[in-house]
Amino acid sequence: MPLSFSLTHAGPLSPLRSRDIQALVDIFAHDQLTEIEADIHQYLRRLYPEPCWDDEPYEFLQDFI
Repeated sequence: MPLSFSLTHAGPLSPLRSRDIQALVDIFAHDQLTEIEADIHQYLRRLYPEPCWDDEPYEFLQDFI
């Protein structure tokens, strides 16, 4: 029995034009993927907090005790 798929979502407000498709192809060209990945890793390293396992969890209480 074949499955019946119904589309319940709206269509795109503006379809992709050929220049949009070409821009996406250019962005994700195989020779540029490593550069894009390096940029993403660089920005994520800036956002990622340093590990805190060397910190004493109750050190802040020393001022109050």
